[in-house]
Amino acid sequence: MYRHKLLNPRPANATAEKLQTVLLAYHDFRAAMETDPLQEKVIALAAWQSQRLKHTHQDLYLLPAYKSGLNFLLEDLYAPKDFSQRDNDIDRIYPTMVKLLPETLLYTVAALVELNLLSRKLDLALANVLYKQMQINKIDAEVYAEAYRICDNKKERLHQIQLIANIGDDLDRYVHSKFLNFTLKMTRKPAEIAGVGALHDFLFRGFQAFKSMDSVDLLLEQIIERETCLLEQIYNQHPTPLALPSHFTKPWHQRSVHDHNASV
Repeated sequence: MYRHKLLNPRPANATAEKLQTVLLAYHDFRAAMETDPLQEKVIALAAWQSQRLKHTHQDLYLLPAYKSGLNFLLEDLYAPKDFSQRDNDIDRIYPTMVKLLPETLLYTVAALVELNLLSRKLDLALANVLYKQMQINKIDAEVYAEAYRICDNKKERLHQIQLIANIGDDLDRYVHSKFLNFTLKMTRKPAEIAGVGALHDFLFRGFQAFKSMDSVDLLLEQIIERETCLLEQIYNQHPTPLALPSHFTKPWHQRSVHDHNASV
């Protein structure tokens, strides 16, 4: 990997420094996970959680306006995939990024790396409880919720939800930039030649997914409300902690003020 690339150049501003800090932390975490005995269990847990997310938001998947954005949020920002090539790409081009990219884009990249690191740390903590402390053989909603409570990291979970919203907001804003869209289209081949094709493909798919949506803000609002609601149900020991209240499945325009207030 490319840890030495992250140590130079010296950050020129607070945003570049934050990016360097989270990249170093994420790099070291990934390196440690390569020999962690729980690695396979963490992957299995991530796969279960990915399916849970798709089940929770399956009604939104049926809406053409939301499908592409949901696929990107749940499969590219969080999924049981091997993102090592994309992550290594970011490490390797860090010196170039901090020289050429505007602070706004550096801020978004830093948020993305922070989300990846936080998600992996939370998964590792949850896997430790599930497989070492509780010694479960199969994950279901009840043992999953119990492990969540034992981990006792509600504050970090809320921050994870907010990071997803922030990144989605940033990407939604960037897709309206004709210059950035043109640049991504024209740099596909150069990116592949330079060995950063995985990173370019990730960015390009994100732009295309959000560009095709008319109401990213409503999608993000619904996801935040739903995931926050489930988190509260888990900590309040709800009998069906991962089942959304019925008002969440109503079409957005049919939801009442009471529904909205009840969900937050």
